[in-house]
Amino acid sequence: MVDPRKFWTSKVEKLKKDNNFEDAVKVLDKVNRIKKDEKSKDYWYKQGVNYFEIREYENAEKAVKKSLEIGTQKYNSFFLMGRILYELKRYEESLEHYKKATEEYNKEHLRNTTKIHQMKSVRKFEEAVKYADKVYQEKELDEEFWYNKAMVLVKLNKFNEASKCLENSLEKNPDNMKILYELAKSEWLSGNMKNSLNTLERIFKINPSMKETLSEDKDFEQLFENKQFQGFSGSALWEN
Repeated sequence: MVDPRKFWTSKVEKLKKDNNFEDAVKVLDKVNRIKKDEKSKDYWYKQGVNYFEIREYENAEKAVKKSLEIGTQKYNSFFLMGRILYELKRYEESLEHYKKATEEYNKEHLRNTTKIHQMKSVRKFEEAVKYADKVYQEKELDEEFWYNKAMVLVKLNKFNEASKCLENSLEKNPDNMKILYELAKSEWLSGNMKNSLNTLERIFKINPSMKETLSEDKDFEQLFENKQFQGFSGSALWEN
């Protein structure tokens, strides 16, 4: 088993030997953060993150299980467990944890909004404001969540569901090439050629150099014969 703190400490020493002091300082900050994590009430969740970062996925899973048993960082723990299980190629279990993360997010939101109304009804306005602040500070299901969930769905050949997740991911970052590319592929694999071609045309307007990436992607082999695609992408791809 590789200890995260020792792993990054060895990286610091190597960077110092290479006279790469700028990166050494950055990694040293990580070492100090891990040291502080040892005293945190969210220790097991943070330990899971630390193991995940160095690709010690089995140990990350064990740490996050303990975090969930204790009941701290429940949304973040379910989300992280989804990512860990994806790396372990346990896709059904991964998807289940993404669903649990969504449920936990919704439950927390409901708890806080219910408390606001309860406090207002008994005229405890200061308490109502505290819960309103919690609602305001709630972390949204962001593009990272939706993208990672989509990748699990793709592995399970659930392309329509994956496309919906990728569309949610794009709401926050509409020109993200990685997300757009995966959306086009998911739509193509689901048989939704029209939407896939529209997404690909959008990609080419942002980055015409995507031809080479597509030419190497076996999932898009039949795309090359499509007249609409040839029209907006040019002919260079087929001259190779």
